[in-house]
Amino acid sequence: MAIRINPIDLNPDIAIGIAVPLMQEVGAIFNLNYLTIDQAYSNAKNLLLTEKGERIMQPNFGCSLRSLLFENLTTETQTLTETNITENFKFWLPYININRLNVTTKPNEHILQIDMVISLVNNKIDTRSINVTINA
Repeated sequence: MAIRINPIDLNPDIAIGIAVPLMQEVGAIFNLNYLTIDQAYSNAKNLLLTEKGERIMQPNFGCSLRSLLFENLTTETQTLTETNITENFKFWLPYININRLNVTTKPNEHILQIDMVISLVNNKIDTRSINVTINA
């Protein structure tokens, strides 16, 4: 299997996008990503943390995970959450593979923990881990 490297990754002077979280460094307005996998990480985290209807001109963008916090957090809810995340990634971020996805719930504390490992479709060697905790 050949690994395909995005040509823009080879030019260290060209930023691909804005990094998440939007933290300001000295002399810069936003942190920037210079590798495709790093921008994919930022895009994935943005998709996970966005509620449907929250983004202007894209009302269906997001996974709406906060709305699950006050549902009965059962194994069925975990399965529905995993399906929701997988389907949204296939639609909004088709260039990202989800290598591993674990959804853990803490019903008494209203906490939803998402741990996932992603890679690019054309490069399964470079991976990034995403850990998102959503609580009330």
